[in-house]
Formats: sequence, structure tokens, C-alpha cells
Amino acid sequence: MRALRQGTTRPSPQQRQETSVTQPRVITKALGLLLATALGGLSGCNGNGDDTSSTDTTTPPASVELGIVKPTATCASLASTNLVEIGGVGSTISSATEGTVAINGKDTKFCTVEGTLAPAVGFRVRLPLETWTQRTLDLGCGGLCGSISAAVDPGQAFGCPLVQSGGFVLASTNMGHTNAEAAWSQDAQRRVDFAYRAVHITNLAAKKLTLAFYGQAQKYAYFVGCSDGGREGLMAAQRYPTDYNGIVVGAPAFLFQTQNSLLHGWGSRANRDNGLTTGNVVMYPAKAAVLHRAVVAACDAQDGQTDGLLSDPRLCGYDPAAIQCPDGATDTSACLTATEVASARKFYAGPRDASTSRRVLVGTSQYGSELNWSGVFVPASDTPTTRLGSDNFVNGARSVIFTDATPPTIDELDFSEAFYAKLRPRHPLNDATNPDLTAFKAAGGRLILWHGWADQHISPIGTIAYYEAMQKVLGQSTMDGFMRLYLLPGVAHCGSGEGHDKLDLVTAAVNWVEKGTAPDGITTSRTDAGGAVTASRPVYPYPALAKLNSGADATQAGNYTKGPALFTSSVPDWAGIEFFNPYAAAPL
Repeated sequence: MRALRQGTTRPSPQQRQETSVTQPRVITKALGLLLATALGGLSGCNGNGDDTSSTDTTTPPASVELGIVKPTATCASLASTNLVEIGGVGSTISSATEGTVAINGKDTKFCTVEGTLAPAVGFRVRLPLETWTQRTLDLGCGGLCGSISAAVDPGQAFGCPLVQSGGFVLASTNMGHTNAEAAWSQDAQRRVDFAYRAVHITNLAAKKLTLAFYGQAQKYAYFVGCSDGGREGLMAAQRYPTDYNGIVVGAPAFLFQTQNSLLHGWGSRANRDNGLTTGNVVMYPAKAAVLHRAVVAACDAQDGQTDGLLSDPRLCGYDPAAIQCPDGATDTSACLTATEVASARKFYAGPRDASTSRRVLVGTSQYGSELNWSGVFVPASDTPTTRLGSDNFVNGARSVIFTDATPPTIDELDFSEAFYAKLRPRHPLNDATNPDLTAFKAAGGRLILWHGWADQHISPIGTIAYYEAMQKVLGQSTMDGFMRLYLLPGVAHCGSGEGHDKLDLVTAAVNWVEKGTAPDGITTSRTDAGGAVTASRPVYPYPALAKLNSGADATQAGNYTKGPALFTSSVPDWAGIEFFNPYAAAPL
């Protein structure tokens, strides 16, 4: 078997930082010399300084089971590991301590290393003391990050033995800032760290610590993340195609520029009676629930089964006016007022350019997602309020998105084609929408994307648009060789909702990478408050749907077969479609 190598590379234009950033001098060392000897036995899961070097993770041939490797160094000795070559001057390790940590409810003994990669990229690496199976797993974060992920998201690794038994070295980062910092986005270097550098250099640091602790490098490297973590995973595949063998991406915030400006801004203003944040909030959770019941009643059976879930919400064209309250009604608790109907229509339709009628957004809220709107563009409770969660998302990201000295406020957002002139400058920095993953595929990488159809934060239509862009650039047969997309009915943002939100995509990625077993049907589950599975059903690679056998119990995954797509139209044209063209990821 060919040995994995750890080498150094010259930064390409795509990998350089913002030109306005003064780059710290970094001494690149030939770590590959330490790995000259071929590495033995392989297996599968059962069930960023300016050094842009990367551990090459080109996938070896089909594998046999990997054995457990014990440390050859003490945990305390890792505190002296020099990370300056990776993070730059000022990179330090603050602690290296042994202890027991609960990972998704399972106790595992780890050596936990914490530190900072210059200038302010906080990281944590957990190295198993007794259970390491020669793999690393990097964890993405959510929102604007600012804290370090504590554990693997159980929704994406539900029941994975490798996770539960502590088989991975786990690494995570705060993306270069803390939640307490308000001004980080004013600094060009730290914008780069958030955009892509923090995950990359944390990956390099974790691999160096792994080598120092166990006396050998990992055989395989994986990444799992949802929301911004999904953006981070796609960014890695696009910018650093040899960092990971397998990447699991959920509900990616990869259209960062539009999602945290026009998308959330539209939700905010669409739910105000005057279309501005100065107006009264129109729709509250109780009425969103009324709307949801009407949508499900009208569209549930369109997919061939009546189960309260819409397998493909694009089949539904429900008009909220169907439940508009009669004129003069005194009890409006079970119907929508005229202003509520207007807001609901805006939620579904999204904005259009006033002059050209072109869609401004790639997608908005889907039918069947109504119960999840609370806390985003609908208030979290029925108590009257003047604030919406969407307001916070836009306000928090303004200085990350725009180059203006005074970025636009929510009320200054212009839902037009012309407004994209303000979003283009930092598109190559913040967005992870490049569909050309040729280099990632050539390195043997495997990519699994998933998205909940009832996502209240990020429209799944955007993820479908990315899939279609990849089809155009790579071709379907090429895509089938290294990527899959799964869409989960009734599942909200990164989990929860009415659907089956528990699934193990980590095992699927490991088996694909290490055993060559490409995933097809994946079992998804619903659980009760105690974690017991109450229902299951399969999900198939897009565009196929799960079809229930006639008369069978809908709560058992074994009663489904793969069915054909019921909706075959492409994503409609929209103002930012250029963002899905291949581009040089050269930061600004």
C-alpha cells in the first residue's frame, strides 16, 4: 500500500490571504520526512500561519480493519509542541491534560490539548488514550462561531460506533474569535481566519499533535459540520482538497453573502406590516401553526403517502389565501388575517427585482417548514415583540459581508439585481459555492451533503442549486463517483422538526472512503425524549424518494423502496446565479 505523505506546498493564489493583511513569517518544515515509512492496516466504521501545507489524504485502496494504536508519548509532553510553523509567531499551546470526556453520552479517556494559532484561532484537540483507530475527525461550528464545539453532533453520527467508542482524534476551532468580541470582523486577518484559514490550520495542528502523540500519522482524516460547519466543509474541499478523505456537510451556509443579508433580511421585513423593522410584527407562532396544518392537509398526499411530511415540498403550491378570515370575523384564531396572508405569501415566494421580476434569492422557506419559523423570522413566542431572530443574524454579519465603512442596515437592503454589486466583493472570500471539485475528487475525496426540507434558516433550494451547478461542471457520472446529496422530509435546520432527523453519515463516509462502499439508502430515525427510536425511514440520494410499500407500516424503514423523483424541474433563474459558477477562490 502506498504510504500517506505529509508535505508542504507553496501557497497558491487561491490560498493567499487578503492582500491588505501583513502576513507573519512562517517557517515551513518538511514534516513529510517523518512519514517516509509506509503505514500499515486500514479499516471502516462499524454499522492555518500562512503555511498552507497539508497532510495529503489521497485515498488508499480498499482497506482491512484498522487496529487500535496507543500513545508513544505522554500527554504532558504535547504542551511543548511547536506550532509556529503552522500558525505563525504567537501560536502557543496553553494546556495538555488527561481526563475523561463524555462524547455523545459515552465516556472516553482523552488527552485534551488546547491552544491558540496566531493571531487568535482558538483550538481544542482530543486524542484518545486507549481507543484511537488511526483516524481524525474535525468538527465544524455554527452561526458566526466564536466558541469551540464540545462534541460530535449526534444527529449526523447517530449511533456511529467509532464516535461512541472514542475512535477518532477530535479537533475543533472557534474560527478565530470569541463570542465576547464585537470588533473581530473589522480586522482583515481575522475575516480570513473565519472564512477558511482557521479550519485548515487547526487541521494541520491536529495532525501534528497526532503524529507526536502516537508516533504515526492518521490513516484517514474526516470532517463533519452543519450550517456554518457545512460551509467550512465545502470550503475545505474547494481550497484544500487533500486535507480530508471524507467530508460530511449538513445544511451548508455556503451562500454566506446572501443568506446573512438578503435572505434573513427578507424574512424580517416580510413579517412587518410596513415592510421595515419599524413596523409591527405580523405573524406569530400560533398562526404559523394554523398555516402549517392547512399546508399539510392540502399537500401531504402528493408524495403518495399521508404521514404529515412533504417528501418534496416543491410539489406544493398552496395559497395561504385559502384560509383567510372572512371579512368582519371577530375570532381569527383558526384563520389568517389579510396581513398574515400577505406575509406568508412573501415568505414562500421571496423577493423579485421590481424592474425585471427576476428572483432575487435562490430559494426561501419551503412548504411544511412553518412550525420551525419561530425564533427566526417569526417570534419565538406569541408574546408581542418588536424584534425578530432574523434581525440578529443580519446585524451580526454586516461587517463580515460588506466592504462599506458603514454597512447597510436591514432597512437599507435593496432586494434587486443591482444590490449584488455589494455582495460580489467578498463572495470569493466567504462563500463556498465553487462547483468545480475536480481536485478533491482527484485526491480520492468523498463528499456527503444533506439538508432538511423544513430548514428555517437556509433554503434547501440553494443546496439543490449547488448540486445542479456540479452537474453542469463535472457531469453526473463524475459526481456519482464521489458525492451524494440527501434531502430529509420535515427536518429543520441541522436537525429537529417533525421529520426523521437522526442519521449516521459518519459511518457512511468512512465506509465509502475506506471500503469503497458508496452509500445509497440511509436509515433516518425519530427518537423520543429518552433517545429511543420511535420511527425510521430511509432517505435516498437526490433526486430519488423513499416510497412506502402499499399498506405497510410507515414507521419502519424496511417497508420502503427507492422511488423515482416526483419533481424534475431545475432551480429557477435568480439574480445571484453567477455565484455558482467556478471561480478562483482568491481572497481580497
